[in-house]
Amino acid sequence: MVIKKRNNTVDKLAAEDLANELADRPYGQKQDSIARATISLPASVLFKLEDMAIKNKREKNDLRSVSAIIRKCIKAYLDI
Repeated sequence: MVIKKRNNTVDKLAAEDLANELADRPYGQKQDSIARATISLPASVLFKLEDMAIKNKREKNDLRSVSAIIRKCIKAYLDI
């Protein structure tokens, strides 16, 4: 029987991308429960939101996801 060994080299760029993707998840923080909602947006608006989220993620700012940006806008609109 032949045992294949894994390639243990880690791509540092892939690891950094994964870390950035997981960075804004609220593990261990207490929050109101989050309910999922589906909304429809014009494609141009969604692209702009995605660009903002990517820019914020690269600059290590808050609001690193489209959902976070939309939540902040809704809170500001509702004044809560």
